Amino acid sequence: MSRYCKVCGVEIDPRRIAILPDTQTCTQHSTAEKKVAMVVQMGEGDHTWTETYAVDREVYDKIQEAEKNFRKTSNPKPKAKAKLTEEEEEELSVLDDLEEETDVVEDDEYIDDEIDYSSDNILEEED
Repeated sequence: MSRYCKVCGVEIDPRRIAILPDTQTCTQHSTAEKKVAMVVQMGEGDHTWTETYAVDREVYDKIQEAEKNFRKTSNPKPKAKAKLTEEEEEELSVLDDLEEETDVVEDDEYIDDEIDYSSDNILEEED
């Protein structure tokens, strides 16, 4: 069952007819627009996967615009830091000086190497 394109008269590919039984044109003269492939990541954490969708160009453009607007609202530009007053700067410098003067004691410094905790030593002391 051959069918010919109404525009150019070329035989329409049987595979196209199988998919679109009511088609009147060949692929070259089709009025349908090309689709855009869109890859979408789904899931969370270790349970993620990707899916590929074929969408019209208009739909793709709308999705891209929506993502662009979402990124603008969810990641606002950082605001410029307010300048500190002289009093605040002085307080910060005092705190920095205190941190420098404070001795930090590491946990290892509390270990007393002179005490022998072996079981032999404990038995001798009990006698």
